[in-house]
Amino acid sequence: MLDQLTIRGAERDDIARVREIARDSLTSSYALSPDDIEMLVEVAFAEDALAECLDDAAASLLVAEDDGIVGFVTTTDGEVDWLHVDPERRGRGAGTALFERAVETLDDGSGPVQATTLAANTQSGAFFERFDFERVAERQTELGSLELAEYVYAPAGATERASDSGREADAAEAAEPTERDDLDLPDEVTVDGRTVTLGDESVPGSEGGFVVTYDGSEAYGYLCANCESMDVTVDSMNRIRCGHCGNTHRPKEEYDGSYL
Repeated sequence: MLDQLTIRGAERDDIARVREIARDSLTSSYALSPDDIEMLVEVAFAEDALAECLDDAAASLLVAEDDGIVGFVTTTDGEVDWLHVDPERRGRGAGTALFERAVETLDDGSGPVQATTLAANTQSGAFFERFDFERVAERQTELGSLELAEYVYAPAGATERASDSGREADAAEAAEPTERDDLDLPDEVTVDGRTVTLGDESVPGSEGGFVVTYDGSEAYGYLCANCESMDVTVDSMNRIRCGHCGNTHRPKEEYDGSYL
């Protein structure tokens, strides 16, 4: 174990080091080409995506520190996403400490904590098994132009509970309005002196839908159905967030994970 290991929330000044560790760890442990690894770094570990983790109440970015940052872990919406340790500092307990802290942070009693990892990660299965986690699902995820298989892990025996949780989440999303006609909104709004038209398409959010708007025939942006604000951004992971009320849409398969 590392004698002086500290787990703490990341700060903006840590982002460059986090990206460096991600690149080194992917190169060391993943059966992917150098070009694919570089794409993963630029998509999943873009500076803006990591910075958003620092401000998003539903996400976290924790770092392990011992005479400098030696590893990190991210969580999103009840799942442990990415976990990377500097290849030169592995085998000394940083990955274990990060994973245990992430699980502790997420374990609020609402359902089993899950963790995801790319199938290309050659070492993740043995790592999770040390914590009595088992693989419960396999799915496809898209990062940039890559379509990759990823595995979902949960505590042994929690498969049924995880399935129930998934059905509840699907039901909750289905309950959100997804058609423009279901939302009580005006047909047009004015943004910076420009009138834009609300389209028929919308996507669900945590507090209400997001409606696509158009400037003529060109897509202009999104309007938040919860507060009718156009202060809406879309990040590199296709997450949509209202800067006025915090309403958020997250793709079901937005992150993949990596481990020791």
